[in-house]
This record gives sequence, structure tokens and C-alpha cells, in this order.
Amino acid sequence: MTEPARPRLVFLGLPRTGKSTFLGAFWALIQSPFEASVREASFSGDRSYVQRLADQVARGEEPDRTALDADEELAVEVYFEPEGPADLLIPDTSGESLRVLAERRIWYPRLLAACTDATAILVFIHPERLRVPQRIVVAAAGEQTAPGGHGESAPDDVEFHPGDAVRFQAQEHACTAAELIDVFENLAECWSDRRPIRVGVVISAWDRVGGDPKPTPYEWMAARLPGVLATLESNRDVADFEVFGVSAQGGALEDRDELLAKGEICDRVFAEDRDGRAVSLVDPIRWAIWGS
Repeated sequence: MTEPARPRLVFLGLPRTGKSTFLGAFWALIQSPFEASVREASFSGDRSYVQRLADQVARGEEPDRTALDADEELAVEVYFEPEGPADLLIPDTSGESLRVLAERRIWYPRLLAACTDATAILVFIHPERLRVPQRIVVAAAGEQTAPGGHGESAPDDVEFHPGDAVRFQAQEHACTAAELIDVFENLAECWSDRRPIRVGVVISAWDRVGGDPKPTPYEWMAARLPGVLATLESNRDVADFEVFGVSAQGGALEDRDELLAKGEICDRVFAEDRDGRAVSLVDPIRWAIWGS
């Protein structure tokens, strides 16, 4: 039998990007008799945390947000088909702690400890919660028209000169791509003695992504976050990366009755690999443990 792997996976993402939903759906699949690709071998610790997440996903509810000082994690031995057993440890890090790192350049101790010990990282991105770059002229208009606020567009009659001072606040003006690239650069320092490390990009709420034709997860990254993709592509000595699109609920929470009518979690959830091929929701974790 294959010797058990001992991976420590870390879920990262800015607030409300789908980390806890994915973890709850993954646990529900482990417990489901209809999911043949993965099963629980043994469990240590308190089940209430991860079971609560699974129950919320099963009911079509948004899981509770992870508190900044939370100390929750999934510790379980899981058997994957056909690879074998893996002794999984997945701390559920707070999205706020990642925002503190990106916007204030401060490592929250629990986040730093988790990332330092990680064997792989799954980074979650929500397609409808991207903060796009804001032009300086827009920020300048906001300074002039709404002190303390931030304008959405610059009026036609606002004069702006490059020499004008514009107050920049990362909490208001930093775009998602810049924050993720900054996080990657900080993480690279944690892994300097054991590169490359596996980094999986998980685009959550994949059911919300449209288009005719619908893009593959890789194409979506290239179109919406080209700077992040270019950073990963050009740093393969630092990180071996993969891209997935996942729907850990299987539909929109706003249409809860329609969502629940689709059946159990194993009937609702779905995922795609970088090329748009259908895969199991378990595959991002399987890849993070064993690679391709």
C-alpha cells in the first residue's frame, strides 16, 4: 500500500471568496456514500466545526465567516482513490488576516505559522468580488468631491494634474490583482528553502461565470487577472501552479429553493480543470497533495 502522505494544506483568500464553503462541501463529499473517490479513514479532534460548515452548505446557506482569531482546522486521514491515504491538516485561515498582510504589510501570527509549514496552498478568488484598478484621476475626483470617501467616476469638469497630491489608501484603492501578487511575493519568502511549492488557484462560484462560449478557468484568469497569471507563469521555480473553477454550492444562494431542488451536495457541486474539463470537487485537494 502507498505510504501515507502528510500534507498540510492552507486555504487562502480575501474575505468572502469561498474558502469555508469549499471546505464544508469537501467534508460533505467525504461523508457521502455516493462519492466513491474519497472517504474518511480516521478523524482526530472536534468534528463540530467542519460538520457545521457541511450542514450550512447542505442547507444552501452561506457559512459563517472565519474570525480573525479563530483556531479552527480540519485534521483527518482521508483515503483517495486510486492514490491512497493522506493525513490531512487544513487550518481555516481568516480572509481578514490575508487582507491585513496585503494592505498593511503585517503577518498575522496564525497565518504566518500556517503558511510557513504548508506543503501546498489553495488560493480562492470570487469572480464577482474582484476590486479592479482605479485610475488616479478618479481618486483625485473623490478627494475633491467627497472628503473621506472614494468616488466611482471622475466628473467631466474635474481638472487633474499629475503633480497633484492624491491620498492613497490600500484598504480603499488597492486592486485584487495587486493584493494577490503582493501576497505571492510574501509567501515566496516563506518557501525559500523548499521551492517549488504547489499553488492551486480556485475560482469559486464558477456557476456565476458566463460567456458564449464560456471561458475555461485558465482563460478567465488570463482575461480578468493577467498580472496574477503572468506572475505565476514566470515563477515556476518558486511555485508549481494549477487553476480550477469550482461551484461548492452548485448554484446561487439567492435562489435557495431552486438550488435545493437539485438534490444532495454530491448532485449539485461541480468543478472544472484549467482547460474546462469536468472534474470532481475533490480534485483541487488531490492535486495539492500529489500534483499531476
